[in-house]
Amino acid sequence: MEFEVRDFNGSKEFFGGPGAARWQELGEVLHGTRAQLQPSDQKGKVGTPIFDPKATNAALTRHAGNLGWARVSVPADLRAFGKDWDAGKGSVLAEWQFSNYPFLWNNIIRSEAVFQSGETINPLTREVEALVIVTKSGSFPASNSTLYFEQANAQIDTVTTLGVFEIPIRLVGLMVPAATRIKADWNEYPARYGREAAVTNERDFLVSRGRAGQYGNPSTRFESI
Repeated sequence: MEFEVRDFNGSKEFFGGPGAARWQELGEVLHGTRAQLQPSDQKGKVGTPIFDPKATNAALTRHAGNLGWARVSVPADLRAFGKDWDAGKGSVLAEWQFSNYPFLWNNIIRSEAVFQSGETINPLTREVEALVIVTKSGSFPASNSTLYFEQANAQIDTVTTLGVFEIPIRLVGLMVPAATRIKADWNEYPARYGREAAVTNERDFLVSRGRAGQYGNPSTRFESI
């Protein structure tokens, strides 16, 4: 997939230096992941193609795992903030953030805590030095109230400018390709909250764009052909 990056708290320098190998791996993971779409169940939009967070999460986890990235358990004293990070390797944590937007700060708070502690958490091999958050652009049609890149960028920029957090953060936004036609995986689930797609097939979609949203991201519509 295509993606954009925003850096905070010195993450550009970190991933351009000691963290370069980890970023190269994540770049391969991102480029190697195909767009994942599913039918909406929202009233008035039933059946229309929207971003599929479950299949995207699974694809990123699978591809990262092939490069030695593994799920990282949250320390017991931070379990109020969840049980794990989606992936980690060396001194870098990674989170695929496609759920409701308040969870962005849940992930940043726990990552800041382990960064400040200086402890090495299994299976990392060094103390935590940086966090990568992968989310989707607001240009993707998606379920209501889910986090999107442009929104996360505005919020993290405001908070880091105030000096509230110190952990280096690289924010990644999965983007809708500039093309007018794309290939994507189409996933259909047996139940609304099912984790495994009952049917997955590759389809071609026409891409049309509308007016810009609050943070400048244009709306997008996919039509299966």
